[in-house]
Amino acid sequence: ADLVQYDPITIQCHDNPDADALGSAYGLYCYFRDKGKRVRMIYSGFSRIQKANLRMMCDKLKLPIEYVEREGHPPFPGLLITVDGQYGAGNVTRFDAENVAVIDHHRPETENIELGEINSHVGSCATLVWRLLTEAGYQVEDKRLGTALYYGLFMDSNELSEVRHPLERDMLDFLKIDEQLLNRITH
Repeated sequence: ADLVQYDPITIQCHDNPDADALGSAYGLYCYFRDKGKRVRMIYSGFSRIQKANLRMMCDKLKLPIEYVEREGHPPFPGLLITVDGQYGAGNVTRFDAENVAVIDHHRPETENIELGEINSHVGSCATLVWRLLTEAGYQVEDKRLGTALYYGLFMDSNELSEVRHPLERDMLDFLKIDEQLLNRITH
């Protein structure tokens, strides 16, 4: 909720994004979109999304993800949020930005990032995003968003076999998902 003061907002997944990065970015995208912000989801790196399950996830859930080349890109105005990766870390193409925030579940890799949250106690960034959305009073009622967050945790937790944190279990109990679509994406 502290980041609502910025506009526009760009949400950057780590390079070669996985399901957790995509689901987490989509959660933030929906929140800021519903708050009336100009928001976009991007990723960069050496290759575009290739894996069939991730391409299907983007297509079927209608994720508004854009591939952006770093070369010659002007600084991002407003706020750039790196999600499931940290600004300046090795797996996140570094773009210049007016302001930077990080939302991640990995161990801290960078310093001097004052905005955002890094919490390595949860198994997925999707879990962290769900908690932040819940704390901000944002109800995750949409099945597309629920499915995206669920799939992020599903893939980052070895198909839920490594779910240990109570927050992850709460999220799994709460989310409304499209089970048929989830089954198609996972298989």
